[in-house]
Amino acid sequence: MAHFEHRVHLPLPTRWIPEGRPDLGTPSGWEGGVLPEGKYVSFRHDQLIGSFHPMHRSKWTAHELVHGLIGFAWKPGATPFFHALAARLAEIVPVALWYFFDEAHLRRCPLHAGGGPLYNEFCRACEDAALVPADVDDHAERWVEQGKKFVEDELACVLKSRRTGRPVPHRLATLELSSDSLAYAAAQDLRLSSSEFHRYIEMFHPAGTGWHPTLDDLEARVREITTYITGDGHAEPLRGDPWRWVVQDVGWRLLSERAATSGYEVEFDVLTEDLAADPTEQGVANAVEGYRELHATADVIAPEDLFAVGYDLPKGYGRSLRQMIEGIASACPATLELLGWKHAEVVAQFLAEDGAVRQPLGRRFAQYLNVSAPNRVAELCTFEAAIAHAELMDLAAATCGQIGPKGDEVRLTPGLELIHASYDVVELAQSLQAGQPTVPPERPTHLAIARMPNGELFIADLTDEAAGALAQLKRGPWPRQLLDISDEELETLEDLGIIIPSGWDADATL
Repeated sequence: MAHFEHRVHLPLPTRWIPEGRPDLGTPSGWEGGVLPEGKYVSFRHDQLIGSFHPMHRSKWTAHELVHGLIGFAWKPGATPFFHALAARLAEIVPVALWYFFDEAHLRRCPLHAGGGPLYNEFCRACEDAALVPADVDDHAERWVEQGKKFVEDELACVLKSRRTGRPVPHRLATLELSSDSLAYAAAQDLRLSSSEFHRYIEMFHPAGTGWHPTLDDLEARVREITTYITGDGHAEPLRGDPWRWVVQDVGWRLLSERAATSGYEVEFDVLTEDLAADPTEQGVANAVEGYRELHATADVIAPEDLFAVGYDLPKGYGRSLRQMIEGIASACPATLELLGWKHAEVVAQFLAEDGAVRQPLGRRFAQYLNVSAPNRVAELCTFEAAIAHAELMDLAAATCGQIGPKGDEVRLTPGLELIHASYDVVELAQSLQAGQPTVPPERPTHLAIARMPNGELFIADLTDEAAGALAQLKRGPWPRQLLDISDEELETLEDLGIIIPSGWDADATL
């Protein structure tokens, strides 16, 4: 898989961008430490290497890898309707896996156990529970059968679409693959119809490496992978090794840059033809060296960007230091200011160790600093990461408040993060961002940080006494009267919504 944040997504050649379709989205940059993945502009069915995005939930890993197993359909001169139906066929099994097959034997938190997919809702407790396989799942057979039915219903709609010449929708809750596939075809039609894509298929996709020449062939692969996942049959593996998929990926990036520039067609043709003839690590190394020589004399994109694919390549390429510095600057700007001229070296060391971790960039960088050099910089970064990636406070707590508590136990409001530092990190961050850095006072600082339901940031500066009581509550609900805190301080924390009842009594009156 390719790490999405380490990978530079090359700008599309102008002639591949559909006019008058802003609804399809455009690639965007970092926003508060998050690099959004455009639904129709970042993903390609013909890229068999999956995309690992740290901000996506863990189900995406299997979903992406199944996309690679399914592959894609393409033929010369294909119509947009062909592209739309091919996109729909390619999505059926990955979607069935997400919403049905992957629910079988999947552990969820007690609140969501047995309830099936969460759709747009995210539950951290479910993500943590899923790390341990379920011993027994009374609902497993039901999810498998529902997944099979979804696949067959979708295939029937695709067949009917082919017969009638019109897209036939099939809606299930929020799922509607027909409209999604039409949007994908609209966004990708010009690229798929280009001479460069034709060359891509001819050079980098021999039989059995993910390309299907007809919709019938792709449908057969959909059925084959479905029977394999459900334990009902065998599926042929793709023909190739990891370097075959790398060569496909690098080859397409070279062809894409060929389409984006002019005057160097012969040089790009030589590079891609040599790479296609040698789909090995050495072939990739030769392509890197050849492109570096071209870049030295031609106005083409820098090798550091072209070969930033999100995984390691020969000659030290594969991951974008520039893009990671930009990302950290969007989440933790004061931290980079404090690092000064050393920031590039520190981020490079972090990038070398940054693995497939499903956490926001700011938090990952803060954790790295706290392990590699736990000092003032690490404390500042921890604070900035908490600000950039603050979680939403619990909606029930915000709505029900302190009225009608059920029992005398209290708890820490969900979504709240506690930060501890040896100095005033708020003052230092503000002074650095203002361009007038000051030396903050050395004093233990305790902060409670969250994002309120209206989207505004909540930051509370806590006393030592309050911080101690909240540390008790981090271990779980606690009897109110046994908290090591004064009544006045406790009431203040309750008024702020930091400490809430363990439950609410529906029969209580005001």
